Amino acid sequence: MVNTAISIVIPAFNEEKLLPLCLESLKSQNYQGSYEIIVVDNACTDDTAHIAAEVGAKVVSCQKRGVSYARQAGAQAASGDIIVQADADTIYPNDWMKRIANHFSSHPRTVALAGTYVYKDPPLWASIEYIIRYLMNIGGLLVFGRPVAISGANFAFRSEAFLKTSGYNPESLQPDQWGISRSLSQIGKIYYERTLMVFTSTRRVQMPFYQIIFNIVLNISGILAHLIKHSLNQSRAFVKRFPSSKTSARWTSFIVLLIVACLFVYGYITPAAQDFGMLTIPKLFEIPPIN
Repeated sequence: MVNTAISIVIPAFNEEKLLPLCLESLKSQNYQGSYEIIVVDNACTDDTAHIAAEVGAKVVSCQKRGVSYARQAGAQAASGDIIVQADADTIYPNDWMKRIANHFSSHPRTVALAGTYVYKDPPLWASIEYIIRYLMNIGGLLVFGRPVAISGANFAFRSEAFLKTSGYNPESLQPDQWGISRSLSQIGKIYYERTLMVFTSTRRVQMPFYQIIFNIVLNISGILAHLIKHSLNQSRAFVKRFPSSKTSARWTSFIVLLIVACLFVYGYITPAAQDFGMLTIPKLFEIPPIN
């Protein structure tokens, strides 16, 4: 049995209703190694801190509101070899922590591990979102060499790698997702495991459908902007090395971007398309029951 010390960091602002189920699932883990649960009291005005302390969690105060500040405070208070991001509205399968520890033990070159999430009470369009997220990660692996649709509720990294970064940058795009993964990717490899699933609430998507679409477009646009910027930078570097191959470099970048864009569009319009083989919804997301 792997005995890696793990620190689970949960940022919390007035989470007295949902936090108990999250903590119960973490307390029910079958992991035999040492671990700590850190709940960051992000200027709560309810009983969140009291509930966390009652079950033995370490409570850290962070009065500056915002997920990046709360995550940073929790990471700085962590003593584990592995720091794991979690969310108060999420339930974790009882083998979740063991799978994380086993992965880092068997993959010494990995600095971070990205899992995914599914909804506890999925809306009708949930499968489309799952497919889009998966395709975004495949595109990210092809272009960046790392997943881009990181879940803030299911992401783990080595503490020694984190210390080599500047931490959570509140000015970055999605600080506890895109931002921190981008920083860690400069230290080493980020592994994507789509079967490492957790179960989160739908409260963040309980809004008018037009607003959901707007948020999706906004998030994808931000990531695509980074993809385009990255591709252009790669092209410029290529051109500088090979001045006579400017046309070839431009066409290479264009083709890469076109393929990624087609994957996004095709996966969105026909999420169950057989052309993708294993990318069909039933095979992609064989969702286990909540333990």
